Amino acid sequence: MSVSRRFFLQMTVAGAAFGKWTPSALADEVPHEIAATSPWFCNQVAFTSEGHMFFGLPRYPDHDITPSLAKRAANGEAVPFPGNGWNDWKPGDDGKESFVYVNSIHIFKDNTLWVVDQGGLRADSYPKELSEPKPGAQKLVQMDPETGKVLKVIAWDKDILPEQAKMNDLRVFDSHVYVTDSGLGALIYHNLETGKTLRRLSGYPQMQANVAPGGESGNHKTPKIDMIEVSKDGEWLYAAAPTGPFVKIRTADIRNESLTDDQLAEKVEHYAGIPRSGGCCLDTLGNLYLSELDNKRVSILAPDGTSAVLTSDEEFISPDGTFMTLDRTLYLPVTQARRTRLFGNETDMIKQPWKIYAIKLPQEYAGIKLGDSLNG
Repeated sequence: MSVSRRFFLQMTVAGAAFGKWTPSALADEVPHEIAATSPWFCNQVAFTSEGHMFFGLPRYPDHDITPSLAKRAANGEAVPFPGNGWNDWKPGDDGKESFVYVNSIHIFKDNTLWVVDQGGLRADSYPKELSEPKPGAQKLVQMDPETGKVLKVIAWDKDILPEQAKMNDLRVFDSHVYVTDSGLGALIYHNLETGKTLRRLSGYPQMQANVAPGGESGNHKTPKIDMIEVSKDGEWLYAAAPTGPFVKIRTADIRNESLTDDQLAEKVEHYAGIPRSGGCCLDTLGNLYLSELDNKRVSILAPDGTSAVLTSDEEFISPDGTFMTLDRTLYLPVTQARRTRLFGNETDMIKQPWKIYAIKLPQEYAGIKLGDSLNG
């Protein structure tokens, strides 16, 4: 296992700056509004090109009586989707054909809905018999967003998902699927055409969270490599744990089986130190939109290093995975996770319903030209 001295020093600098991240450009913040609400704990949203909205609903401690996936109905309400056994998991089920813990959802250019199911409940809150996935329970599910028909289920054995591995998020580019493992810290590559799957950089320093001493609260443990994006041309993969830093890797190198993990590790580049973030989004011009956890705001990080606060709100408590629609609206689900007992509170202080905010993006902000959606 290798990590270059340069990369180690960059990670150290990023860690030293933890909590002191200051945007380099200023502008009047962009307005935001409540676009939708959910009666269930919501950490992710996704939209089809026609504007159909989906909600990702993890079984969070104290909020585990919930469907796992929902769709916004014509009257604006969130309703379980699809209307069959996929939302009916209960303890003791094998989880092969039902959602156990949906951590992420996304819709890409093919306009199908992808679901990341970790297959087990949170290990920091549930016993091993509920938190350890049964065979086949941890999976990727591709669905028709109109009918709910399951198009593909991808589940791997322990050579790709060893014990304590937790798939976190994914990006799909053409026939290439890239997944982060935030349990052990790794990247997973899968080819939809050939079925070839690779587990890369498992346990390497570049895949770990950069947690400052005393940085944990309650029983919550910071995930390892978590956020993931792929550039417009498909050539670069960007990834980060919530604490950062963002790293970048050529996707061709990830797919290159002739490179050992030690050799691949030498090709991992430091991209940017970031504030602690719950989610991210990338646009066509390479701007990263970060859901800041400590500062209750959404910030922009441009490819040239310029950064700016896009919008903020005291109610942005634990914002998570953003999604940009074709009309250039950025949607932000606010989980309120830090109001739960998991983060050391004596009682659950969640304010229901959960809110999803919409931010209409201008063409330029704080001197940064903003791009279009990579989705749809």
